[in-house]
Amino acid sequence: MGYCEFQIPFFIEGIRAETGQMVLGTEHHEEAERIEKETTVQVPLTKTRLEDKKTDLNFMREDIQTLFAREFDFKEGQARLVLFGRADKVIRQDKTLIISDDKHATNPRRYDAMPQPYISQLLQVLTYLDSKYYLGDSFGGWAGIPHDKKMYQINIVDSKTKSVYKTYQDIVNQTHTELLFDYLSQFTKKCLAWDVLVHHNSKPKCKACGFFENCSNALK
Repeated sequence: MGYCEFQIPFFIEGIRAETGQMVLGTEHHEEAERIEKETTVQVPLTKTRLEDKKTDLNFMREDIQTLFAREFDFKEGQARLVLFGRADKVIRQDKTLIISDDKHATNPRRYDAMPQPYISQLLQVLTYLDSKYYLGDSFGGWAGIPHDKKMYQINIVDSKTKSVYKTYQDIVNQTHTELLFDYLSQFTKKCLAWDVLVHHNSKPKCKACGFFENCSNALK
């Protein structure tokens, strides 16, 4: 939704596409996951530690699956949106639930003039923060992580140096929540063809899209 609504039909049909940037991102995530598993001493999670908001938690990278589910009541009818994902990094620190996500950039300097991340990046982490998490059958399967506040972190990683160039982070507030559910509501209706797809009218966006060659709505 935050990048291009005309990607929705491809996702519905199960068609995937990868750009060069996405490939670099996948390689970075796999390497970061491997290093963390090799260098981190894991502490077993217990129900006591989970339920005590004062206890800091640092889950292994890429180890937490997420489940977002929401009912919507539209004039066209009722609908249920279910989204599965896997968060880069899940942390609880100082009673704050933190989702940290890495985004690769070949030219990270373009973020210098951006006070906020791209809307697509923000929507992803906000959805993770409003999800349940699979912590294992001993914790009841899908469960929440008790907290007082929620925070997102979006790390812009320089593809060349593999170092973090810039980090966007903020405590989630009502404005964030309203933004998320406005987009999710629109997304649900567009998936059901209860609303029209709206073009962004940006040639650079089209050119960078993995569906560029196969999209009849691409600006060429």
